[in-house]
Amino acid sequence: MVNVKNKRKIQYNGTVYYWYVRVENSTHKVHIISEDKKVNLEYPFFDSELPITPQIIRNHLKEYNESLRQ
Repeated sequence: MVNVKNKRKIQYNGTVYYWYVRVENSTHKVHIISEDKKVNLEYPFFDSELPITPQIIRNHLKEYNESLRQ
């Protein structure tokens, strides 16, 4: 089970994911974790002035799922 404090929940293809943004070494990174912790993704983003929306998270999950099929 994922600690859900300070994380946002999103459901994609029937799976529950939690996501959050963390600043590490002056770099902003988006972390996406599946509820069962089998998927743990990390993506840098370069413009911290732009908001991270659920659609951006869905796009990352879509790219990840497509990469598994190849």
